[in-house]
Amino acid sequence: MELTKEQLLQIDNYIFSCGIKFYDVRTEIVDHFASILEEKLDENPDLNFKREIENIHRNFSDRGFSKLLKEKTKAVQTKFYKQSLKHLITFFKLPKIIVSIALFYLLFLLMNLFENKETFFQILTGLGFLYIIAFFFSLFFKKRKEKEEFLALNMNNSLFQIINNSVILFNSITIFRTSEGLLNPIHNSIQLGVFVVFVLFLWSTATVYYQNKNKVKEQYPNVIV
Repeated sequence: MELTKEQLLQIDNYIFSCGIKFYDVRTEIVDHFASILEEKLDENPDLNFKREIENIHRNFSDRGFSKLLKEKTKAVQTKFYKQSLKHLITFFKLPKIIVSIALFYLLFLLMNLFENKETFFQILTGLGFLYIIAFFFSLFFKKRKEKEEFLALNMNNSLFQIINNSVILFNSITIFRTSEGLLNPIHNSIQLGVFVVFVLFLWSTATVYYQNKNKVKEQYPNVIV
């Protein structure tokens, strides 16, 4: 017996109340519950629908949905970072390596305009902190706009931590470098190279994020993403 929209909504509301806030995970669990309930309704059309949902939940796993959510979260994060790393590697192969070299060379020319190299690296750090602030506000306004949360797109908090830690690390490198070290062109080029890799990584993560967002839009066209 095919379930009605009201019955599907009842399952969805129950799963939501159990702590599954992500729409894509909820949809998958709803489909699982629906297939079981349809079979049971074929056998007994008069069964207590709400009680049967609770029974299926009890039989789902020892810890309800928490284990499933943990496994799916880990899988999504691993996939996201693998995709981002794969995209980053393309910047060190033709034709994108031209972009990497051009970015490094442009920053190298700008660096040489500064007599005090520490000032230049402090400016780069300042730009990093400005990006963190902009990223934070974009998360804030995005949260208010989103109608539903998707696990496939829930990488913002992890990315925020990575960006924040990377900028702090870059700033620490600048602070602990000696005056003599800042006169060494090789050391300056290495630190500049680290900054370029950081920028390219951000570029890669943003690209993968929007690729995933487009996939979610195609899969759930009626939900605001």
